[in-house]
Amino acid sequence: MPAVREKRHHLSGILPTFIDESHDYPTDQARRATFRTKEGKKVTAFQWAVYDFTRKVPHGRVTTYKDVCTAIGQGSPRSVGSALRKNPFAPTVPCHRVIASNYYVGGFFGEWGASRCSAKIHMLTNEGVEFTADGYLATKSVIWRG
Repeated sequence: MPAVREKRHHLSGILPTFIDESHDYPTDQARRATFRTKEGKKVTAFQWAVYDFTRKVPHGRVTTYKDVCTAIGQGSPRSVGSALRKNPFAPTVPCHRVIASNYYVGGFFGEWGASRCSAKIHMLTNEGVEFTADGYLATKSVIWRG
């Protein structure tokens, strides 16, 4: 089992993230079969599919929970959100780049809404993705669908 350590993000105190000490995302089936989260749980096949797709979302772009399930051919937007809430590979799997289908900021660390997701908005703003004051994507030109 890979060692996990806490990494202090530039939003230290607001946003703790946990990363694999080897900085290595398991891509082969043998390593995935033995990987365990910091809680000791296996990652499901559905979660791997979500993480694999989300990992490809480019810096400065966003996709939606619905687009993720459409791209991987399974699940629902809610199940994608649940998988991302449990993401043990942040920031390698950039879950902050997934927003709601109506282009609302969506959720982050299990919280929902612009007032509760200020760290997510801050991270995306630093990548050049802008939101309105009420938490909606300012321009659709940054949407990425894979």
